[in-house]
Amino acid sequence: MATHFEVASYVESDGEERVSSAKPEQHFNDLGPKVTVWNVKTDKAAWWVVEGEGVPMSLYPQGAFFFSSDEAYSFHMGLMARLLTRDAHDPGLVLSSMSFGSTRFVGVRRKLHVASEALATITEPEHAQGIGLTCREVLIELGREILLDREVLAKEEAPKNADFKNRARLSLERLASGRENAEMRDAARRLADGAWTFACHVTHSPSSTRQDATVCITMTAAVVSLFEQLLEKVDQAERVATCPSCNSRQVDLIDRQVAADKPKETIFICSYCGWSEVIAVDRPAPIGVDVEERKGSAGSKRRKKVTRVSKESK
Repeated sequence: MATHFEVASYVESDGEERVSSAKPEQHFNDLGPKVTVWNVKTDKAAWWVVEGEGVPMSLYPQGAFFFSSDEAYSFHMGLMARLLTRDAHDPGLVLSSMSFGSTRFVGVRRKLHVASEALATITEPEHAQGIGLTCREVLIELGREILLDREVLAKEEAPKNADFKNRARLSLERLASGRENAEMRDAARRLADGAWTFACHVTHSPSSTRQDATVCITMTAAVVSLFEQLLEKVDQAERVATCPSCNSRQVDLIDRQVAADKPKETIFICSYCGWSEVIAVDRPAPIGVDVEERKGSAGSKRRKKVTRVSKESK
């Protein structure tokens, strides 16, 4: 489910309205994906905002057009079903999604697009070498995403962050395990190794050309898309938590307390983009008062009250 900030930012994106309140109105999962309809009020209008798992966010006016959240949900899901059916039969869109992917790895894809844009300005071998270096950085960043340290088996030693080949190998052993996936696992490993080796070659070769840089980007994009598809399947089955802001898997729960008289907070935080959200607050007892002592005093008060009522009844 999207956060309050994401919904408000979406409604305010045109710069013409300011959100005064936004709250989840109703949740749906009858068609499979978990979808939430938000009730959003601005300084000019009232909106239903529909969003959810694999469902693009969109807004619909309340009132004469959509009286209830159920109507907005039904219209939105029907529209999405028609669009998905149309897109599924468009080969160009299928190939585009494979090449450029979704927003699964926002940071990784951003660097890949930077490398693609640099193709237009290549005039010297140094420019092609720079693209090779960017592709190496893309693969290193991908390696951090596809294998978290907590996913490394106890008998294995976690590879260094820059050791893309071993991070890819260990990730594939988890994402494509079993004898039935042996051929795919081997082919994927060779593709990942080849993309890394060629990116290193383009980076260091004094005779790198625009064609070399193009092939390097193509191989790197193929590896990124490969792991996006494998991770999507496994993470959905295992319900792996991801950052709602950038979709990174580098998320964790931490406890913090800024001062003794302040509440202890449990925070869901993304180490990649810095997004965080407080999900639990544990307020401390007043300083100098023992918790057990408070419980005991409260209990004695209750006993006195019972005794007094008993005497009056007599």
